Amino acid sequence: MKKINIILISLFIAMGFYSCQKDEMIKINPAAEDGSLPFVLNGTQYENYTFVLDEANNSLDMDALTTQQPDYGFTAAVTYYIQASFTEDMKDSVELASSVQGEKVNINVKDMAKAMFELYLAQDPVNGMPNPTVAKDIYVRLRAVISTATPTPLDNEPTVKSLYSNVVKLNILPYYIPNSVYYYEAKILKPYYIIGYTGWNNDNDHLGSEVIPLGVVEDKVYNSEGQGIWKFTGYFEASKTFKLIRDIGSWDEQWGNAGADGIDNFVHNDGNSKNLKVPSDGYYTITLNSITNTLTIEATDITPTSYASMGLIGEMTGWGSDIAMTAFQTNNNHIWYTTYQFAADSQCKLRANGNWDVNWGTPSANDADPAYSYVGLGKNGGKNMIETAGTYAVIFNDIDGCYYFIKK
Repeated sequence: MKKINIILISLFIAMGFYSCQKDEMIKINPAAEDGSLPFVLNGTQYENYTFVLDEANNSLDMDALTTQQPDYGFTAAVTYYIQASFTEDMKDSVELASSVQGEKVNINVKDMAKAMFELYLAQDPVNGMPNPTVAKDIYVRLRAVISTATPTPLDNEPTVKSLYSNVVKLNILPYYIPNSVYYYEAKILKPYYIIGYTGWNNDNDHLGSEVIPLGVVEDKVYNSEGQGIWKFTGYFEASKTFKLIRDIGSWDEQWGNAGADGIDNFVHNDGNSKNLKVPSDGYYTITLNSITNTLTIEATDITPTSYASMGLIGEMTGWGSDIAMTAFQTNNNHIWYTTYQFAADSQCKLRANGNWDVNWGTPSANDADPAYSYVGLGKNGGKNMIETAGTYAVIFNDIDGCYYFIKK
């Protein structure tokens, strides 16, 4: 009888615990579920003020607005995304790159300048931002997100929809961001690299031997983020595979092929992708547009000149002897590389077969033009390059003349 009483008491306790749990179940505000719930974004503390953005302050915040968490019916970890538009109805708005959490909403200088650039570009795809820039009213609001979970795997809409705050007006004078520039005008460039063809060591020590950059093009196609069109022509063997990466040491930004090794079904940033592999031996041209994220790899019918050797020569050798460069591959090689330490700033050139019959310099009108130090499309008989003191991986494609001096 005592045992039965103990069992009954335990059962009543369990039922009571369940009842408490049931009473304490979270109830979501219906307006939060359907996305109609508004919330407050407070205006700036600076009345009738024009925010002047300076590129030198890109890492700083132009202002900090404040908000209050939407009334979800419970306390939640909310992530806020700042949206900006030229119109108060937020039509054609863009979302700033950085997200924030908490009631203090910092607006980064670079993020806002880029957002204004994108808004101008949407209005005028050819010219983009006016130059000089003008102060302009910008309307901002917050998009609040607590979860991207959906009711079922087949649903696209999250269970709790994104919520939007009221709109706040700011007056901003941005710095100028050009629509597109030539490679030699770009402040930063983010080229892509071939990796895997001769090895998979993804680090700076294997620049040239296993990691080869795609070249630049002559067109005005590079944006302020270092994105643009990258091109490479070379000889590929069908027995070898490779991938394309952007950031040395990382696999996050990459191109491969879906399903099986090949070049018939390109995939971008798929960690499970297969490798790239040409269908037959021959010369191919890789063209990658990192703005539109489009890739082509096409066979090309060329018979480029082959050279027995390639060298780097200049002030650092008294213009008398070559620093030998290494061939990237055995068959039909056109890629050369070396690592060299410049003890002092030096003018230099590249030349084939140890003589001046075929040599490459910059396409500039002047010797030692710093615009062509890091990368250039070398010109036969062109002007001298200039490299500052330091250690560089030097990589050269003798088909298109593209050279890189990548500081290590």
